[in-house]
Amino acid sequence: MNYASKLKSGGSGYVRNAGKRWRYEDERELRALVRRGVPLQRISLKLGRPEGAIRTKASALHLDLVEAPQGVPVSRPSLKPRSLQAGTGDIVPFAREARQLELFN
Repeated sequence: MNYASKLKSGGSGYVRNAGKRWRYEDERELRALVRRGVPLQRISLKLGRPEGAIRTKASALHLDLVEAPQGVPVSRPSLKPRSLQAGTGDIVPFAREARQLELFN
């Protein structure tokens, strides 16, 4: 079993390019992202490769990577659960919809 299929079965999210050879276009995109100052984690997501692979290739190309500062989310933050206030105002629209559905049954 090769590295890419191990990652695919593990569900780590790097199925697209993990374990594959670097194409010229991938190297060019890596150079452009590093020049723009994109953090390593975002480059990893963009190119679909593990951070270790990005570090190794960047080192081979003599590129200096930017690490994301601690506490700064790289991806979209998860939504916080809201507490719903129970009251008659919340139930009335649902009761009206239920009556409308009864008309069509």
